[in-house]
Amino acid sequence: MSTSKTHTVSVLFLLPLRLAIGLSFLIAGREKILAGDWGAAYGTSLNEFVSANLENAFTFYRPFLESVVIPNAAAFAVLIAWVEVLVGVSVFLGLFTRFGAAVGIFLVLNYTFGTGIFVWLPSPETLYIWALFTLFVCSAGRGFGADQILRSQRKVRLFT
Repeated sequence: MSTSKTHTVSVLFLLPLRLAIGLSFLIAGREKILAGDWGAAYGTSLNEFVSANLENAFTFYRPFLESVVIPNAAAFAVLIAWVEVLVGVSVFLGLFTRFGAAVGIFLVLNYTFGTGIFVWLPSPETLYIWALFTLFVCSAGRGFGADQILRSQRKVRLFT
């Protein structure tokens, strides 16, 4: 069996993980967008959420939250919701999966920094980080994903 066929078979095992992670990001972003406000779907606004978790945030991250995120909470709320949807679409469809996974890791890391969750301890956030990392490293979009089509046509190699 050639290396490319072996790789295709191995990334097929990641298909359920890729679909589940993509769907969870899609649902989270969709809920925020349909609610019209980041927090309306969760019972609090982004500003209230960040303010409530400010004392738990990592000290290196707190100044960023206080000087950038809280004053611009409305813009960040829209940005977070749409980026979650884009990450969900990317990962779910296997379209630029590596890029989508990297952006997803960035989102989850920012969430952990802002809430004081240690990424090296077991938590749902840690599972998302490692799942996205696995999808990133293994080029999971090449198994029943748009990346497989793009790669076979040699149109795009970057982020596939």
